[in-house]
Amino acid sequence: MKKIFGILLIILTLNSCKNEPFCSVNENNAGKEIYDLDEASCFIALKLDKRASDLNLIRDALIAEENYMNKIGLIYENPNSEDGIEPNTELDMNDLVEYALNKKKVELSKTQLIEIYETEVEYLKFIGVVNE
Repeated sequence: MKKIFGILLIILTLNSCKNEPFCSVNENNAGKEIYDLDEASCFIALKLDKRASDLNLIRDALIAEENYMNKIGLIYENPNSEDGIEPNTELDMNDLVEYALNKKKVELSKTQLIEIYETEVEYLKFIGVVNE
């Protein structure tokens, strides 16, 4: 009888933990135009109903995206430079995914990467750097 009670207690404990979020997004950051990698990873994980174990993979995907954008000139090391250079390059999702998979060796599928990058747009809207 004690074993059954112990097993039931473990099951109830595990089920109650499932409802607890493993990360949180600060609602006060809405519209502040500040990109936070950890918050973006959490935002995406929560939107995609992922587990805590997926956070590092999502983070890896976002870091690969940042590296890719640096590489093609969409973002600069010194964004406040006075040289007035405006990027003429657009982000190609297929190239980005191939870069993440082949150059950065992100351990996700092509479909998962696209899902992450598409959901990241919702985060960008949340922080106010992207309109519709």
